[in-house]
Amino acid sequence: MALKRNVLIFHSGALGDFVLSWPLALAFGRLFAQSRVFYVTAAQKGRLADKVLRIESVDAETGWHGLHADPAAGPPALPDVPARLLAGAHTVAGFVAGPGSTWERNVRAAAPGAELLAMAAHPPPGFAGHHTEFLLQQLAPMVVWQRGVEQMLASVRQRGLGVEPTPGGPIVIHPGAGSPDKCWPADRFVELTKRLAAAGRAVRFVVGEVELERWSPARLDALAAVAELRRPNALVGLLEALAGASAFVGNDSGPGHLAAMLGLPTISLFGPTDPAVWRPVGPRVTVIRGEAMDGVGVDEVIAATAAAAP
Repeated sequence: MALKRNVLIFHSGALGDFVLSWPLALAFGRLFAQSRVFYVTAAQKGRLADKVLRIESVDAETGWHGLHADPAAGPPALPDVPARLLAGAHTVAGFVAGPGSTWERNVRAAAPGAELLAMAAHPPPGFAGHHTEFLLQQLAPMVVWQRGVEQMLASVRQRGLGVEPTPGGPIVIHPGAGSPDKCWPADRFVELTKRLAAAGRAVRFVVGEVELERWSPARLDALAAVAELRRPNALVGLLEALAGASAFVGNDSGPGHLAAMLGLPTISLFGPTDPAVWRPVGPRVTVIRGEAMDGVGVDEVIAATAAAAP
């Protein structure tokens, strides 16, 4: 029998959920040092994980949809590469479908004998703990995995992923979020930037696909009028925009989770979402919360930024 050397992590969620799964990938890398650890995910997310974690990836759009087909019709029909990767897997973790799902049954058929755990990508409404606590709860059936993730989380909270802030570097601001309700008013970001510039601080705005689709040209022009504005068309471009930063300021969004886990001083602005659940994970995180986003004052953010990146 051929030796099984593959570890597969399936992930279909948004950037923030994806970043919060990284401690599991890091734990697998340590637990299975002689194996190949792959993310099966969107190509952009896979390239980001490769850059930051040195984790291999496979594009989820290359034939993996067969794992969601009705198993009553027989074993899943997969192209050659997915079939070989699964047949050679000894460990599979999934954040794409829950326990007992069609996906889980098909993976068991395609990866016989592999240890498999199907998990939810994010906590259910009303969950009382942090996102990482929910992950650890779901890992309870796999005690060795759970302990490995606990160790990785402790390391990330203490040191991040090794990115040190650059003294005097720009303060990177991401003014968007997946939901408009989670966004601090754009004029507050403009005022914040003007005051930082008056204090001699450089600012770099970064906006993504969501902002470019939803925001008017006038709103984007207002940002570009007061600071450098980058519009990366890929997640690796977001990573490049964070390079050389002294700190990060943003709403509760994926870029904030990325900046925090990298190790950058991160000021995270919260309103309707609960930081007890969604606070970014990293060694230098400051949370500011208002009852609504417009309840967060510029003075608070200025003070937090000055403390985080003096």
